[in-house]
Amino acid sequence: MFDPAKLDAQKSEKKIKKAATKQLKQWSMEIIPMDCSEGLMVDISEVVCGDPNCAPIDTVVSLVWESGGRGMWGIPAELQQIGKEDYLEYFPDEDTLRAWSRGEDCEWPKRPELRFQVDSRVECRIGPHPVRGWAPGVVVALWYREETWPQGQMAPYQVKLDDARLIFAPQDVDEVIRAEAPPLPPPSTEPPKV
Repeated sequence: MFDPAKLDAQKSEKKIKKAATKQLKQWSMEIIPMDCSEGLMVDISEVVCGDPNCAPIDTVVSLVWESGGRGMWGIPAELQQIGKEDYLEYFPDEDTLRAWSRGEDCEWPKRPELRFQVDSRVECRIGPHPVRGWAPGVVVALWYREETWPQGQMAPYQVKLDDARLIFAPQDVDEVIRAEAPPLPPPSTEPPKV
């Protein structure tokens, strides 16, 4: 059944989204260095995300240069919810923009620097007990991902535990993975001095 109020609400929302898109494009052109803006097309759209771990609607910003360069990133919010500070927080840095404009691959957002390297000895949280809930192992891979994970989802580390199990550390924080404690010194064989 036709509902004029619903139609008016849809028209109003469409108008708000169109104004928000125009504003984000304007901010983009203000932020992008002048020498990178020639031949640039900025496309902004909303994408419905079916993953329960992400925002229901993401705003996706695509930059495409006539020269063939391109880059893309997302913001976990609807168009009209994004303020200038939020936009600046998610916006790529100048090095990334320049690389994209030259047609080079450049990851955005950049991955944070990790505390451990491959072959580092670590302890991983494997259970809730504060002492027995840890297992020693060695880092075997950085930025690990499984084929079934959503695109872009990664774990900072894959670890081979000393009992031969392969696990991953989902975060690079001491509550999940930490440097292995140094071995305790051997007990003294001398009698205690009095």
